[in-house]
Amino acid sequence: MNSSQDKILGSWFGMAVGDALGMAVKGLKPETVKQCFGSMGDFKDVRQFLGKGVKRYRMKGLYGITTQRALVVADVILKTKKAQSGAISGLLQKLAVNGPEGYFGSFRQAEAGFFHAVESFPGREPLLPADQNHTGGSYPPLAIAIALFHQRESAEMIRQCLETGLLLSRNPMEVIGTALAGHLTTRFLALEPDADGDVLAPEISRQILEGAVVACEQAENILNERFRQVDLAADEKNFQAMRLTVQGTLDRWEEGPASLYGWFAENASAYSKNKITQPAQGHVLTLIPLALAMVLKEGKEFSGVLTDAVNRGKESARLGALIGAWAGALYGFDAIPKHFKSGLVNAKEIKSRGEALFQRRAGKGLKDLVEMELALTNKEFEEAKRVTPKKAQKETGKSASRFDFDEDEFEEYAMPKKEEVAKWRKFQKDKTKMKRDRRRNLNVGFEPDEADEE
Repeated sequence: MNSSQDKILGSWFGMAVGDALGMAVKGLKPETVKQCFGSMGDFKDVRQFLGKGVKRYRMKGLYGITTQRALVVADVILKTKKAQSGAISGLLQKLAVNGPEGYFGSFRQAEAGFFHAVESFPGREPLLPADQNHTGGSYPPLAIAIALFHQRESAEMIRQCLETGLLLSRNPMEVIGTALAGHLTTRFLALEPDADGDVLAPEISRQILEGAVVACEQAENILNERFRQVDLAADEKNFQAMRLTVQGTLDRWEEGPASLYGWFAENASAYSKNKITQPAQGHVLTLIPLALAMVLKEGKEFSGVLTDAVNRGKESARLGALIGAWAGALYGFDAIPKHFKSGLVNAKEIKSRGEALFQRRAGKGLKDLVEMELALTNKEFEEAKRVTPKKAQKETGKSASRFDFDEDEFEEYAMPKKEEVAKWRKFQKDKTKMKRDRRRNLNVGFEPDEADEE
């Protein structure tokens, strides 16, 4: 395996490993993670902690929605050579039906904003941008497949990252964060050890941060030039937020980790309706800088930095996916420990798609994504029914009809109580209509977007 192949495969496989590792402790406080599992140096079985800190069953070693969405982008870009918004939306809709009770189709722990974005696809004209104003850092990992396919940065790669972000959120922080994630992935792919064998010499870290500031500015310019009709720049504060956050990180780079990471939370709070107290909470202005700083600053190889990140709990799956992708790009597939390679559920298919991204073409024998993910979700659902204690079943059963939403994000989209008859009927009527519209549009194929035909 040559160096480029090792790094591309390491980034793709590392993303799935980080996501799967983080799924077990997603939403937990760091002290709860430590109390239940000690340290997250391996995939964990959550069964003994169900109802005792862990609310929902998660299959050991199975990745979640972060990797599922990245797989969608990868399948589209391998078949069409572009991250076409229309094709991505069509494949997302196919994955959003026929799942078991309590799940949004085949998706495992979907965010409420994502649910509403996908449900809106059939009636959206134009497709970009989304109506949702999501800032949770859910969508930057979508850029990883785009970056690994292109393998080096270009204006076209950044444009495709921006379009993919706009498909699911109209907030400029989230959209520019998606482009930044793509830039950073290509940056880590390009790094090679120096004469002393050091892949991250001190001056390199500052150069990466300086380049990230420039990448944010480039993304801002492309948004203004290519997507002028969206007019995201009118929201000046949020439009510049990612660039200013990276610049602030650079200005504070000599500070210790505790001080710097604390600033991430303080800075993000200035752009959020809710106070952010921990850097691993779900906000794009915490997750991206934290992931970047941990990879650059803590000077550990793949396993060490990923374990430290997931030990933080909260949005551990999103954080783990970013760190896994960047550490994998930095150190390569061979640096990923064997227990992660053997313990990752569906590792063969993940690896095959990583190899396809390196070759820049869909390989033969890849499983159908929709069938593959539905089978995995059904398997997790059946396992959950067998192992979840009755007490925990009652607690989670109350929210089963909410799908598997992230609790931190659900309240904005809470469905009415059955006692509120008029609101409940309207909710059910709207839900039925959206399902019908979505099924009618499931024949969306891998056809070029109008923008791609220019």
